Amino acid sequence: MSTLDQAAQGQLDQPEGQSPAAPSFGARARIVRLPTQVANLEVIVPYGLIAEINEVMLPEGETHLSRLDAAMVDWRAQRVPLVSLEAMLNEPLPTIGQRVRCAVMYGTNPDIALPYYAILLSGVPRSEEVTGESFSEESLGDGSIWGMTALLGDRRIAIPDVRGLELRIDEMRLRFEQEFAPPAQ
Repeated sequence: MSTLDQAAQGQLDQPEGQSPAAPSFGARARIVRLPTQVANLEVIVPYGLIAEINEVMLPEGETHLSRLDAAMVDWRAQRVPLVSLEAMLNEPLPTIGQRVRCAVMYGTNPDIALPYYAILLSGVPRSEEVTGESFSEESLGDGSIWGMTALLGDRRIAIPDVRGLELRIDEMRLRFEQEFAPPAQ
């Protein structure tokens, strides 16, 4: 597993005070840029975490996603939670309609029942290959949902702490299911 994958999954074991390294020099990693409206950052994830880029319909009457909630959407005959990174970071949420584009991600944590989840997108993702030399000024995340931030070319990028993100999404999903569960007989 590359350092990019480890950073995304929150699995970096760095000595205290050291920042995580980007993928080793010469090592290539395929990434996907997720177009969001997160301020001052471009969000990237390892290509292998993407199950599908798709458009989904929000449930009737739901055209907002709050910081504490995930909308449950239908994807390939399954219900998956859809979240907004902007809302999770307390940033303004993009204006959305009933039909939205999302990145459906593979769940990576075997300890929670979250095989898939979706992240709201505000454009078309791009896939590209990067090397360790591509990154500069790497640093640990800021304690929110980022596992690592770095400069990639002239752009500031952020890699989510996927395990931490999945735990937050699973908590949202459980709250949603409890709120809308039929009353016990």
